[in-house]
Amino acid sequence: MDFRLRLDGALNEIYEPLWKLRIPLSDAEKALLRSKKVRRLHFIRHGGASFINTHHTYSRLQHTLGVFALTAHFEPDNRTLRAAALLHDIGHAPFSHTLESLPEVDHHEWTREALFSEEIVDILSHSDICATDVMDYIDGSKRSILRNKDGVLHADHLDSLVRSAFIGGYLTITTDELFEAMSYSNGSLQFTLEAGKRVTGLIWEEAHMQASLANIGVNAIMRKLAGRLVHKNELETAKLPLMTDTHIEQLLLNNPDTQVEYEKLLMESWRIRVSRNKPAFPAETAVLNKLYLAMPLVQGVMITEYSPDYLATIDQLKQLLGTYYVWWE
Repeated sequence: MDFRLRLDGALNEIYEPLWKLRIPLSDAEKALLRSKKVRRLHFIRHGGASFINTHHTYSRLQHTLGVFALTAHFEPDNRTLRAAALLHDIGHAPFSHTLESLPEVDHHEWTREALFSEEIVDILSHSDICATDVMDYIDGSKRSILRNKDGVLHADHLDSLVRSAFIGGYLTITTDELFEAMSYSNGSLQFTLEAGKRVTGLIWEEAHMQASLANIGVNAIMRKLAGRLVHKNELETAKLPLMTDTHIEQLLLNNPDTQVEYEKLLMESWRIRVSRNKPAFPAETAVLNKLYLAMPLVQGVMITEYSPDYLATIDQLKQLLGTYYVWWE
C-alpha cells in the first residue's frame, strides 16, 4: 500500500488531512493533479513571504486540495465543479498574493489563461468537461459552494480560514465538529448559530493575521526585492505564472542587487518595522486593500442578521485596510 498522503495524482483517491476526507479521483482529476499547472501550486506558498517569520508554510496546492475535498464531499457528482475546485488557483504568481501590486501582475487573468491552455483544455475535453463552464464556477458567475458574489462564506475562504487557524494554533472548533454543525443547500454552506459564531471568530483572526506587522513587513520587503529584479530586467512579470517560489529565491540570491538584503530578510526579519504613520525617512509602502469578510449563513440567513455586533465586527475589520509603511530598523 502506498502512502495515503500523496497529493501528486499517483493514487486513485486523495486523503485530505485537515478535513479528514477521502475523495475518490476520476481519471480527469488524476490527470489534472499530474499537470504542470496544478503541480506548480505545491511550490507556491499560500501565505507568501510569511513562511520566513511565521508557521504559515503550507502550499497553495494543499489549500486547493482542501477546497476540492469540501467541494467533492458536498457535490460528488458535479464533475465540472470538482474540476473548478482543482483549478481555481492555477494563475497565482510565486508567493501567492505577495507580488500582486507589481505592474501587470493579475492572477485572475492568469488563471483564465492557464485554464484555457492546451494542457488543461485537453484534459477537460477528454472527459467532456467544458472549460468555459469551469471558468464560470471559478469566477463566481455561476454560484456554487466554490465561489459566489453575494458575500456568503464559501469553500475557498472557509478552507483558508480553518487551515490558517489550525496551523496557527487558534482553531477553536475541530473540523469534525464543523462537519456536524454544517450542511449544504442550494450552493451554500449553512452553519448552526454556534458554529457560525466560531467561524466568524476565525474571520476576525484571519483579518488580524493579514494586517499584522509580521505579515505586512516581510511581504513588503519581498515585493520590493522582486520589483527591483523587474526594474533591472532580470525578471519578466509575464513569466511569473510559470514560475515557483524557488525560481524567485534563486534569482534573489544570485543577483548582486538583491542578495544581501534577501539574506537579511531570511535571517533578520525581526529588524523590520511597520507603521500606519508615514515616517520622516524613506520607507516602503504596503497597501492592504482586501480581507476575507464573507460571512457564514445560519439557517439561510447571514449571521450579521442575528446581531448588530457582527456588522460592527465587519466595520472594525475594514479599519485595518489602508496604507502601511515598512522599513528596516
